[in-house]
Amino acid sequence: MSTETIAIKDPMEEAREQMERQRALALLPDTAVQLHQDVEQMGALMMRMGQIISTMQRRLDELEERQAKITISHGEVKRIQGLIRCRADEICRKYNLQDKDSQKIFRAAIKKDVLRRWQVKDLHDIPEAAISAVDNLISGWTNIRMVMERRVST
Repeated sequence: MSTETIAIKDPMEEAREQMERQRALALLPDTAVQLHQDVEQMGALMMRMGQIISTMQRRLDELEERQAKITISHGEVKRIQGLIRCRADEICRKYNLQDKDSQKIFRAAIKKDVLRRWQVKDLHDIPEAAISAVDNLISGWTNIRMVMERRVST
């Protein structure tokens, strides 16, 4: 013998549930309209944010272009020339090349490499933003082949 329990719902409870379903269905069109409006507002907001980001990117690009055009001052050129002179002297001392020609040759080679690196014709044309990279290039400059050629010729 099977003992199944059959649940009998209270007619009042069943009527309440049906009314709640009807209310939910009645609210559905309003909810869908509200949801549609919210999605449209978010889309418009995202479009505006995209425009703002594009404007900011364009302005940043313009600033970078302007900064690249700003060149170093005369005082910085003198400082760089002094660094070049000191580096050439260091190389001459390190490799025991005491003649004046060696110093001139190394100074010219360092300057040439600096100008070539920034694709400029004069030290005054180096971008201000590159000043620390110029310092690093000069302080680490070595051309062993050139040193060996100078040692052989002296």
